[in-house]
This record gives sequence, C-alpha cells and structure tokens, in this order.
Amino acid sequence: CKISVSCKSYRSGAGEAYSAAEHGAPQEAVLKAISELSRTEGRVGQTTNVVIGGTVTDDANDEWLALDQKVNSYPTVRGFTAIGTGGDDFVHAMVVAVESVLQRPVPEGQVKQKISSGGRYVSVNIGPVRVSSSEQVQAVYNAMRRDDRMKYFL
Repeated sequence: CKISVSCKSYRSGAGEAYSAAEHGAPQEAVLKAISELSRTEGRVGQTTNVVIGGTVTDDANDEWLALDQKVNSYPTVRGFTAIGTGGDDFVHAMVVAVESVLQRPVPEGQVKQKISSGGRYVSVNIGPVRVSSSEQVQAVYNAMRRDDRMKYFL
C-alpha cells in the first residue's frame, strides 16, 4: 500500500498549519495529522491500540481460521510472541511449546527476550519460523496458552 500526499500545507485538528518541508517527508505530515485526529478521539497518537481480552470459543476459533485463510497463504514464515512471568524458565517453556507443534528445533538466534521495566514480566519473541497451515498456527498458540504463567500472546 502506498500513500501519496501532494499538498504542501496541512491543518491539524487544533487549527495549526504546518508544511511537509517543516516536518520532513510528506509521510511525516500525514502521521502528524493522524496523530492529531487520534488524540481528539481519545487515542494516543502514532501508536497502535490493541484490544486484548474476551473469551475464546469454538465460534471465535472458526472465525479466526476463516479470516486467516483469506489473508495468509501457507506455507509461510511468521513469529510468535508471548508475555508472561517466570524469566528464563518461561522463555524455555514457550520455545518448547513452539517446537512441540512444529516438530523441529527453533534455532537459538530466533529467540529474543526482553524483561519489562519493572522486572515482573518477560516478553519472548520466537521466529521467524516456517508454519504449514492456519491450524498449525492455532496449535502453537494453544500449546503456549497451556502455561499458566503466560499473560498475553501476539
């Protein structure tokens, strides 16, 4: 997807005018305009708002599979991210969960971890790894969710 902006000056929601020349590339002007609009709608500008929650039902799984099959083609490579407690032991458990579904080891260089600023949580990013189907992706997430220390996954 490519966005073209041909205007030379832009007006933010607050009424202030600014130009692409003052703020760099036209993309910067578009981002600033979107940020201003987002702020008026109660969102934090230049961020991605993620809604986490709800319950997982068979219907939700079926909907996810149908959508995934429309937008992704398999086989493909992708990453898996889990956030939880337990430090290195949690990281190891998430790697084992992915390996158990994929039936092959994840190379050490494809596992990255980051401790939260408060030190309570660890984020583990596994990938990119090759997956063969939507069902395999779902099986990886289900294997990760079996660990009670996992709080969120992406």
